[in-house]
Order: sequence, then structure tokens, then C-alpha cells
Amino acid sequence: MTEQPRSYPFPYSQAAQLDSRIKIPRPVIDPTLAPIIDSFLLPEEVDLQLMRGFTAIGDGEECIHPADTIIKTAVHMKHTKYHALGPNGNNVTLSVFAPTNPTWNVLPALYHIHGGGMIAGDRFSGIAELLDIIKGIECVIITVEYRLAPETRAPGGAEDCYAGLIWVSENATVLGIDPAKIVIWGVSGGAALAAAICLMARDRKLPATPIKGQMLLSPMLDDRCDSLSDQQFEYGSPWCGITNRMAWDYVIGEDRGSDKVSQYQSPSRAKDLSNLPCTYIDAAECEVFRDPAVSFATNMWRCGSTCELHIWPGAFHLFDGIDNPNVPLIHAAVSAKTTWMKRIWFC
Repeated sequence: MTEQPRSYPFPYSQAAQLDSRIKIPRPVIDPTLAPIIDSFLLPEEVDLQLMRGFTAIGDGEECIHPADTIIKTAVHMKHTKYHALGPNGNNVTLSVFAPTNPTWNVLPALYHIHGGGMIAGDRFSGIAELLDIIKGIECVIITVEYRLAPETRAPGGAEDCYAGLIWVSENATVLGIDPAKIVIWGVSGGAALAAAICLMARDRKLPATPIKGQMLLSPMLDDRCDSLSDQQFEYGSPWCGITNRMAWDYVIGEDRGSDKVSQYQSPSRAKDLSNLPCTYIDAAECEVFRDPAVSFATNMWRCGSTCELHIWPGAFHLFDGIDNPNVPLIHAAVSAKTTWMKRIWFC
């Protein structure tokens, strides 16, 4: 039996004081978030079996379908499964969560790309939390199943997501959505794929109806892993520098960090970020993805695209996955997302 990597030995909020490997100054965790971040200590080394096990859903010995589990807590929604033709003749599965009794015949759509470092998760990952975050916003959620690394190297996963996006746009009438109001939502590794398919859509001039917006949340954008934030959070962070490099090694392989990597594999490699959809980017101050997110937003502005950027002080990776009105920083981050979506869709 293979020994599993050990969890990080110190409270993350105290890592800078307790971990002798941390040599450079870094921002501190907000005290209101310390109990949350210190409650789940993860291994520094990637364990695919462990990561992929997080998505398993069961009730004793009986397996419950994830869609059924989601619908039980979102009784106003219905679930339908569709299939699109993938880039290699493969099957791309799409799950659609739509209001049971919609107010309008045509609704805006959120195209969801799950997180998991592009190496774990499935199309149901994060959907329950997403429904909680956007409650009160009437829309259709489409979530895509893409092939994971290392079994499928980049840009295979992005091509799957792009094929799904084309299908969604072309079948908008069937889905009851407005193809001019599709916003792509990507979290962590899913944000890399979201950014990649927006570049594909621009370059390939499909879908014919332009994408309305993209949301890149704590985005995993840069395979080079050499920014200041990468160095600051090499250790003592839920998704630390060690974890990040290992994940990118799975995603890209031996070319990681070289000049052979394309923008569709690692979006930070894009030199031209012009003519992209309206964009929302946010990241935590205390995570490796902070500075690549800032650089991506800066390069969008340099190229004439528009972007709303938030860096949440004292926060950690995916700190705002579930809204908590009793923690002002979390509530502010969630509110910023919903406010942006309402403005993009309804103003």
C-alpha cells in the first residue's frame, strides 16, 4: 500500500512563524478567517487518489447521483443531461440546471467549469455552493464534464470545454437561454480553462454570438509558477507552491515552464488579450494565484479589454466558496460577484 502524503503540520494562519522554510515576508491571514483555514490541513504533495476521492458522493453503501443530491437542496431547479461532440470524437457531457418555473421564456446562462487543478473534480463539483452564491438571480447553469490530466494533457480539457460552449450557443433555444448572455464561470483550475476558451472563441470566431463575460475566480493561469506570490506561498498554504507545480506538471508534462507552452495550455502565455469579453477576476491576497491574476488583468487593460479586479486582503484560496454574512470579508467577496453578474446581465 502506498503511503499517503502527510498533512501540513502547522496551522496555516501561523505558518510564517512556525515553518522555518518560510524566509520572506508575506501578508497575514485575516483573523476572522483563521479558524476556517486552520480547520483543514492538506498535504503539500499532490495525491490524485485523495483529490479525486473528494468528489465521491455516497450515503452508507448506496451511491446517490450528484444531480439528485443538488436538486434536493435546490427544489426550484430541474436537471437535464446533454451530450456534445468533443474535439477527438469523444463525448462531452453537459448538465443543465434550470428553474422549474422560470419567470421568462429566455434566461441568461452561466457556463460553469469546475475547479480541481485540472486534475480532479467533475461537472457537479461546486454546483451546490454556486447555487447558494447566486440565489436570487434567475439564470440557467450549464456545467461541463472535461477530461482531466494527466490522462489528457492540456489543451485537451480546454478543447472539451470549448466544444461544450459551441454546443450550448448553437442550442440556446432548446436550453431556453439567450446566447448573447452567456457568462463563463471558472474556479481555480477551471478558471484556466475558462480563460483558454475565451481566447479560442476570439481566435476561431465561434460561437457566432459573442460571449457576454468571463469570471476567473482564484485563477490558475501560469504554468511557470515564478511570481512573487508563488514564492511567498511556496509553503504553509492550502494550495501551496509545491502543490501548484505538481499539478501543472500533470497538466502540461515535461514542457511546463518552457517556451513550448501555448496560451490555450496556460493562459498567462497569451501576448494579445485584446477583444475579450467583459471580465471579472478575483484572488486572495494570501495565495499563489494572486500575482498571475493581477498580471492577467493588467495585460487585459494594456490590450484594451475591460476587467474588474479584486484582491481580497488577508484571504486564502477559495475562502468565499460559501457565503457567510457573519464574516464581512466573505460576504463582501460574494456580493461583488453577484453585483457584477447582475450588472452584466440586466443593466
